[in-house]
Amino acid sequence: MPDPDLDILILGGGCAGLSLACRLSGGRSRVGIVETRSRYIEDRTWCHWHTASHPFDGCIRKRWDRWLVSRHGAITIRGATDMPYVAISSSAFYETALRCCEDGKNVHLWLGTTATDTTGHAGAWAVETSRGRLTTRTLIDARPPRIPPNYGQFFRGVEIHTDRARFDPTTVGLMHFRPPHAGGIDFVYVLPFASDRALVEVTRFGSARPSSEWLKTWLAEECDRLSDGATTAVLREEAGALPMQAGYGVAKGPSQGYARIGLGGGAARPSTGYAFQRIQRMSDRLAAQIQSSSDTPWLDPRLDGAITRVLDRLFLRVIQSAPERGPEFFHALFANAPPERLERFLAGSVAAADRLSVIASLPPAFFLRSALRSS
Repeated sequence: MPDPDLDILILGGGCAGLSLACRLSGGRSRVGIVETRSRYIEDRTWCHWHTASHPFDGCIRKRWDRWLVSRHGAITIRGATDMPYVAISSSAFYETALRCCEDGKNVHLWLGTTATDTTGHAGAWAVETSRGRLTTRTLIDARPPRIPPNYGQFFRGVEIHTDRARFDPTTVGLMHFRPPHAGGIDFVYVLPFASDRALVEVTRFGSARPSSEWLKTWLAEECDRLSDGATTAVLREEAGALPMQAGYGVAKGPSQGYARIGLGGGAARPSTGYAFQRIQRMSDRLAAQIQSSSDTPWLDPRLDGAITRVLDRLFLRVIQSAPERGPEFFHALFANAPPERLERFLAGSVAAADRLSVIASLPPAFFLRSALRSS
């Protein structure tokens, strides 16, 4: 057969696609990226507990050593100096990733390009795009999810600037719970970059995506409440959805010459929605598999073992079976879990001690009843 145009073609140049391309930059493989957007803007803020270094540490905009959860006026504050909560600037991420790909000389990015059809098999893929056909030995699909999950995290936010101090820049407001609406778990998330500047997001955990109009109205009410009469300027907006479904997008097993990565490939932790660090781990894993193969590689992007999958299903069962008690569930976790155990669990720890301490922090009857329902 004719020599293909590329060794590796990545469909989607978002967080997952660019993260993998950076690992492959400078290598022997000819790498292409097809991305629908025509330019990159600051459209996201990715946050996580920083437990391991990655190529985008330089994109961290701010670190916090304290975070809180509030419910019915009760506030729980936690913290850890050696495991800060960090915010990644998407504009800095895109700039770093694009520079990395450019420096490697072996990565080509086609912006403003849509993949319309894919045919073929391992070693001989053909992808029809809005710019013409591309052929490749290995195909990586990093595009957003095509099928809606049965449960998800839906959010809308604005970064605002106030004309006087309105925020505590030392503490992240992880979850300010609000009365539930339409069977979901609703809360406000506040990332305070300075005393007069913060990202404010309204978030719903639920089985159905709320309307954009409802989220906008709720967000405006929360910004008014937080500004408390201060003059407020909206600097930018962001919105999105994260799957919270056990097994969503996860491959059944290794596949030769093909993998699905990113949110559509199970990168988001089902029980929490956190994805950035898992995307970095997934990219490390796939890059190692690609670079260790002299032929079309066998790829296995899966991150979670059987115990993790069972726990995720159980935690999701807990919050889905009684959403009105969701705030109680999360507040109990943050109030009762030993220092740093919960944060390590949320960051992806699979250590037995972290898992057991988190389970022990839940209301026993509530947790046991949900466990029996899921068995």
